[in-house]
Parts: sequence; structure tokens; C-alpha cells
Amino acid sequence: MNITSLRETRTPEYWDRLYGVGYTPDPSSDFERQMLRAYTGAESGMRVLDVGCGKGQFSAHMADWGLTVTGIDFSLSAITAARKMHSGRELLDFRLHDVTAARSPVADPGPVDIVVCRLAYEFIDGPCFEERVRRWLRPGGILHITTTVSELMPPGVAHRGLTRARINELRSGWARMTWYSITQDSSFVGIVLKK
Repeated sequence: MNITSLRETRTPEYWDRLYGVGYTPDPSSDFERQMLRAYTGAESGMRVLDVGCGKGQFSAHMADWGLTVTGIDFSLSAITAARKMHSGRELLDFRLHDVTAARSPVADPGPVDIVVCRLAYEFIDGPCFEERVRRWLRPGGILHITTTVSELMPPGVAHRGLTRARINELRSGWARMTWYSITQDSSFVGIVLKK
């Protein structure tokens, strides 16, 4: 079996343990945030759903732009840390939510202008998640995925990202798809899917 064809999966308990011992994903760079803002057309007043928000650092950056951001994650440890780190912040809310669960434990978060999925898409059930995202997004809304490209990652790296073939498959069912490089070697990319 080709190692790049294996789907990354982790349970909420796995992430709870990881966040419980202080795990923090790599922070976003100024350039990454500027590119996301440019490619999504994010403007003050828009509603954003940050899926797999972890401790909420990326959510907080978007709230600083004047966006109303709801960060969701299925790890209670991550959501607890996000709420503590960003308590009292306007335009920012964090909810425990599993987007892959058959039944949603919280109310439908839509309609939103942008759904952001930074370093989390490969851990999510793609088709089921995309169906939900389409329901949540307003007409013309954007799903923005930030991921590593599997074929360009060094051997032994735990976070394998998406293959080029999988990235190209994402185009199906969307009005438009654009992807762009965040790093010079194109191993880290942004993917923009327009409803």
C-alpha cells in the first residue's frame, strides 16, 4: 500500500492528550495570513467558521481583522485552552463540535461567508464535511484549506497533508477552485473553493 494513500485519523481523546501536554501547532506567518485574506476577500463584518481551531490563535488573528469568528474543534482540551487564552475577546467564540459526527451536537453554524480549515482537513471526513460546509456557506462563500503537500514533505514528518491528486479532486462540486503556494518550495499551500 502506498503510504501517501493512508488517511490521517485521530480521535478526540488523542488530541485531548496532545493539547493537555502543551501541544501547539506551528503558528501562521504574516505572509500566510495576508494570502488568506487576499484570496478569500475577507472583510470586516463577515462571518467565519474556523474548523479544527485548536487553541484559537488563527481564529484570534481573523477576529483582529473585524471578522466574526466561531472556532470549532472536537478536542475539549483545545476548546478549553482557546476560551481561556481569548476570554473577553469580542467577535470571537469557541465551541466543542465534531464536524465528522453523524449528528451535530450543536446548532448549525451557518450561514457563514468563509470556512477556514488550517492544517486540519486531512483529519476530517472529506465528502461528509464538504456537504455540511456547502449548507453552511452563503451563496458565493469560500472554503479555505491550508495544508502541506504530501509528496513534498520529508520522510518521517508526522503531518503528511494532502496528495496533489487529492487536492485536484477537491475541485468537484465547487464553482471555482484556486490553489497557491505559501512557501517557496510549494510544500505548504492554500486552497480556495468557491460555492
